[in-house]
Amino acid sequence: MQQESKKAVLAALFGNFGIAVFKLVAAFMSGSSSMLAEGYHSVSDTFNQVLLLYGLRKSRKEADERHRFGHGKEQFFWSFMVAVILFGVAGTLSIREGYHKFLNPEPIHHMGLSYLAILVGFIFESYAFRIAVKNLKREMKAEKHKNIIDGIKHSMDSVTLTVVFEDALALTGLFIAAVAITLTYFTGILIIDAIASILIGVLLMIFAVFLAMETKKLLLGEAVTPLKRKNILHTVNAFSEVKKIISLKTMHLSPDEVLVTIEINYKDDVVVDVFYVLHDRIEKKIQKIIPNAKIYLEPENK
Repeated sequence: MQQESKKAVLAALFGNFGIAVFKLVAAFMSGSSSMLAEGYHSVSDTFNQVLLLYGLRKSRKEADERHRFGHGKEQFFWSFMVAVILFGVAGTLSIREGYHKFLNPEPIHHMGLSYLAILVGFIFESYAFRIAVKNLKREMKAEKHKNIIDGIKHSMDSVTLTVVFEDALALTGLFIAAVAITLTYFTGILIIDAIASILIGVLLMIFAVFLAMETKKLLLGEAVTPLKRKNILHTVNAFSEVKKIISLKTMHLSPDEVLVTIEINYKDDVVVDVFYVLHDRIEKKIQKIIPNAKIYLEPENK
């Protein structure tokens, strides 16, 4: 999963860097506030991809004395930071620019350059978005999620989720900018472009809050999906020595790595001497469901 996430981030990084330069040049030459808002957005996204790559690299660090379960949650933290930057920087700058142009409207020049920047943006953002959605759909298929909303809600890959959000917002912003520039040109109502810039800023903030809420769940220790939980329960209960499961607790340490703790009530004829062998058999079965699971089994204290 991590390699696929890295591929999505790299595609978004190179695409956003080129698009950012193109948008900013078009914005300064045309005077369009909505295009400048999109430029801010792409600059922010470029920096965000660097943070995501840093998070991916840090998450691969081995466990140490102070981090016994490794550094997998680095991915979740840096995805959360991306949400903060989207809200605090890109959103604020876009709204500020729109407000300034609303009070001091200016005509738009070099329409062709603005449309070219939008077209190039659509091409690159669509490509990066397609890769990210492909990764998300792969996870959805594995977890048997019913639809894209369910897939986003239960996704444990915060990096891919962040890229999906960013690129979806980028495509939406480009569409808004294209419509605003066109309407401003044909109607002569200059504040339309300013309003579009404010709208892009507001959308950035809404998406950022939603992304922050999704990554917050992972930072706090989100459990495995209902399907995985059901499979673990079924697998453990299938052992003839198990009377019942007292508790099953799980927590994602990274998109792939999961902490699994189970308290089991064994049948009365199960003696202590066989616990080690039995636990080993149970762990191997659970690891077929979650290969990178850290499993802790405990017999019920009677």
